[in-house]
Amino acid sequence: MKKSVVFILLVCMVVCLGSTVATAGPAPALSKVDIHAFTAQSYNYQWQFTPANYPKNMNAYSFSGPALYMNVIYTGIPNWNLTFIRVNGTQYKHSQLFDKQFFITDRGGIVGGYEVVYKIPSTDLGLSNTIIVNSRGTNGGSADSISTNIKFLK
Repeated sequence: MKKSVVFILLVCMVVCLGSTVATAGPAPALSKVDIHAFTAQSYNYQWQFTPANYPKNMNAYSFSGPALYMNVIYTGIPNWNLTFIRVNGTQYKHSQLFDKQFFITDRGGIVGGYEVVYKIPSTDLGLSNTIIVNSRGTNGGSADSISTNIKFLK
């Protein structure tokens, strides 16, 4: 009797352990980088969306405050070590301007991209700015996005 109880417990353990193993497919290649919006103190931190045309000309807005916040959407999985933000010709690593990020998931909860907020100090900005974001994917692909005529008043 003891042997059959022990055997049943072992079978249950094997079944339980086997069912908790998760599998994942390869990370999707990076297919798009989109500078989506900007905000600053002068807009009460409400996002001002970039136009759809390329390059994204922001001459309709004038930002001010201690920093400019930029929202970037990555479709696919970027390699953060190969993601750079160029502000008026000065290149920054992703980690230097990073503020926060959100996962973009499908219905199954699988991450397919990121929404990242970058904080650019006012000391790095002039009256008219051009910002370029470029990145390579962890599993291939590369993309960039450009926004021009970003007015920042100090």
